[in-house]
Amino acid sequence: MRSLVLASLLVVLATAEAWAEYGRVPFSEVDTGLFRVEEAKFLGVKPDPATPLRDETGAPTTLGAYGGGKPVILVLSYYNCDGTCSVVNADLAAQLAQVEQWRLGADYSVLTVSFNAEEGPETLAKFRKTLDLPKGAPEGWRFALAGNSTDARRLADSVGFKYFWSAQDRAFLHPGLYVFLSPQGRVVRFLYSTNTEPRDVELALTDALGDQIRPAQILNFALSLCYSYSFKDGRYKLNLPMFFGFASLGVGVILFIISVAVYRRRIHRPNGRPKGEDLPCQACAD
Repeated sequence: MRSLVLASLLVVLATAEAWAEYGRVPFSEVDTGLFRVEEAKFLGVKPDPATPLRDETGAPTTLGAYGGGKPVILVLSYYNCDGTCSVVNADLAAQLAQVEQWRLGADYSVLTVSFNAEEGPETLAKFRKTLDLPKGAPEGWRFALAGNSTDARRLADSVGFKYFWSAQDRAFLHPGLYVFLSPQGRVVRFLYSTNTEPRDVELALTDALGDQIRPAQILNFALSLCYSYSFKDGRYKLNLPMFFGFASLGVGVILFIISVAVYRRRIHRPNGRPKGEDLPCQACAD
C-alpha cells in the first residue's frame, strides 16, 4: 500500500513539474544578430503575390490580395504567442497613431500574417482583441493566416525573416520586424520594433510611396531628404553629408557674390564714372 501511495505521489510531482515547465516564460539566450535581415540581399525583392494565405475567416486568399495599389507594412507574427508578438504589433499601432503625414487605410495598409500554420480564425480573433489599433485600422489593418507550414516558410524566406521553434521554450523565436512593401509589392525598407520611432515609420512610408507621392505631398518628400537610412543602426538619421554639402554650396555662392561686388567696385572711379570714359577737356571746351 505504501508503495502504491509513493508511486502515485511521484506521478503527481512529475505531472506538476511538466506543467510548470510548459507554462514558464522562455528564457533562452539567443544572439539577436542571428535574426538580423541581410538587407542588401532582400531590398527590391518582390515576394510572390500568389503565396497562399487564409483570411480572418479561414477562407483561402493570397498575399497579393492585400496590396490594393498602396504600400503595405508586413508584420510576421503568430497569434498564440507568449506575448512578444502582441507587443510588436501593439508597438507598431502606437507609433502609427503618431504618424501625421500618411493615413492608415487611405495612403497605406498593414498586414499581420501568422507563420504558425496550426492556428485558425479563433486564435486570430483573440489576438486581434488584445491590440489597441489606431483610427482607420478596420479598413487598413488586416490579419491573415498561413496557408500551410511550407507557404509560411516560403513567405518568410522571401523577405529574409528568420524564425525557428525552440523545444526548450516551447515557443517560436523570431525578430520583431516590420517589412515595408512598395505599391508594386517590392521590399523597400526593414525596421525593427526594438529601436523604431514614429519618424522612422513615417520616413519608411515615404520611401515606399516613391513616385506615387502627390503634388500636395512634395513638402513631405523634401523633408524626408533631410534623413538617410542607416543600415548599421536599422533606423533613419539626419543626413549630415547633405547638410555639409548645402552649407559648402551656400558659402561658395556667398563668396562668389562678394567677389563680383568687389570687382565691379574696383573698375569704377570714386566719382562713379567708368575708367574707360574720358572726362571733358577744359582746353578743348575753350
